[in-house]
Amino acid sequence: MISPTWGHLTFSQMMEKIGSFVEDGDAEDYRFIVGTDSQVFQGPKALFVSAVIVHRIGKGAIYFYDKQLAIRKFGLEERMFTEVSHSLKIASRLLDEIRENGFSLCTNLPEIEIHIDVGQNGKTKELVNAVVGMVKGSGFNCQTKPHACGASSVADRYTKTISIAV
Repeated sequence: MISPTWGHLTFSQMMEKIGSFVEDGDAEDYRFIVGTDSQVFQGPKALFVSAVIVHRIGKGAIYFYDKQLAIRKFGLEERMFTEVSHSLKIASRLLDEIRENGFSLCTNLPEIEIHIDVGQNGKTKELVNAVVGMVKGSGFNCQTKPHACGASSVADRYTKTISIAV
């Protein structure tokens, strides 16, 4: 994972940073968000960027992201399902870590939200029910556009260049 503040981190190091952020918050209210966005490049290539955001409501946030380059052509539908799959994989791992290690000051941590880069307008409107069902069937809450800032704002920010280095 990559942090704009701390640079390249392992998943365990990211969890340590998240733990410190949560424990420094005096049991504030938090939102845990995971979202993925992608960009198609000529070649054929698709870059998938997944973001993990920990939002201390009303008092800031920290985030981390990961880039994965796929060297093949994707149709829109397959790309949206791949985005959701990436988010679910990260959210499941994040949830496992939280359950295993916990954060001492926050006994009532919120559920992890999956933000999906689909909405009721545009080319992805036909996919909303399917991808929302995929997320809910996996046991997570989800948000779609225009409320899916984890995917459509944070992750999207890092999809503009094919470089997988920061």
